[in-house]
Amino acid sequence: MAAFEKRIVEIDGLRAIAMTMVIAQHCGLLPFGWTGVWLFYVISGFVITRGFLAEDDAVHGIRRRFAVFMLRRCFRIVPVYLLYLALNAVLLVTLNDFGHLRDLLYLGTFTFNWYMIFGYNPETPGWSAFGHLWTLSVEEQFYLFFPWIALVVPVRSRVPITLCLIILGPVIRYLYAEAVAPLRNDPEWTAFAVYASSICHFDAFLLGSLIARFEPNLRDKPHISTILSAIAIILVVVYAAIYVGINRSLGATGIDAFRNVISGVLFGQHREVFVYIIIDLFACAVLIHAILQRPFSSILASRIFVAVGRISYGGYLFHALLLWGLRYVLEIHFRELPISERALYFAAVWIATITVAYTSFQWFETPIARWARARFIDHRVYKVERRTAEPLRSGSVLLKE
Repeated sequence: MAAFEKRIVEIDGLRAIAMTMVIAQHCGLLPFGWTGVWLFYVISGFVITRGFLAEDDAVHGIRRRFAVFMLRRCFRIVPVYLLYLALNAVLLVTLNDFGHLRDLLYLGTFTFNWYMIFGYNPETPGWSAFGHLWTLSVEEQFYLFFPWIALVVPVRSRVPITLCLIILGPVIRYLYAEAVAPLRNDPEWTAFAVYASSICHFDAFLLGSLIARFEPNLRDKPHISTILSAIAIILVVVYAAIYVGINRSLGATGIDAFRNVISGVLFGQHREVFVYIIIDLFACAVLIHAILQRPFSSILASRIFVAVGRISYGGYLFHALLLWGLRYVLEIHFRELPISERALYFAAVWIATITVAYTSFQWFETPIARWARARFIDHRVYKVERRTAEPLRSGSVLLKE
């Protein structure tokens, strides 16, 4: 499994781009920046599957492998997540905003996405520094689902089942939308219910997982990536052409015809059903391009991209609180500002985010990860026959991720 143990630094570069896209959208600069979250999803599916493949020969037994997987994910995600929640809790108490403290129950149990869908009162705005955390709930819920495919399903059935679930992705979104629509009779809310639902986006993670399983084949036959990339681009163009045509048929003209296609309020004419598979496929094409180190991917491997990518999780967490602080102190609303001023605030928030995320990574996340690895994880990655077994090498993708 040595092919799966080498770290791919270009993926860190992609993480840096995904995080920057999200920050840019929240600063009112990039209307389709939300798609960076789906790039994160595809990357996550790729990385965790690669990790399972890397330790196939090192860890025996379903229980042990599941324990190793959950421990790694837990100590990578939870400590800094709890730190972020604690900082927000202190701030809310300081501001005498006790109402939003109830969000901590759902945030702590990683069910915040469902609370946002079914529990929010539209007349009571949520705490903006919590608003982006629903994505962590989606990811954690996938982590409970994924081991069934990676560990329990027979090896020969894993790829067919993964493919079936990917193909069923739009069907699941359609059925889910039809099921929840009568609850509020509000098409925009239905679209959001699809947007924030975990079960509607497992196909994004599974596409990344599929890429990991076929990584050796892609490396042996690089022309396949060109074909897949071409297919993804064609599907994006076809999707955009269809919905631009629909917008025009509804009376939109000029630039308005391009609204609500990839950015905007994506509902009506089943946009919430199809848009995500288009975004996922494009993310897959970008990921494969990076994995195979195709032209221009060297930019992703540059020192600055890799450094930012490695701290991108912390950056994703902290940027919302920093944005809130900037708005609170300066009393500004980004979307009401000229583009030049938005760009200036974006640069300030991005630099502050990287600074805080780097500090957290160096002095909080990394020490905890090392302690957890030594205390709870390393002894689990030995083979059953302890006397002859060797631990998984420190270069393993899982020990790095």
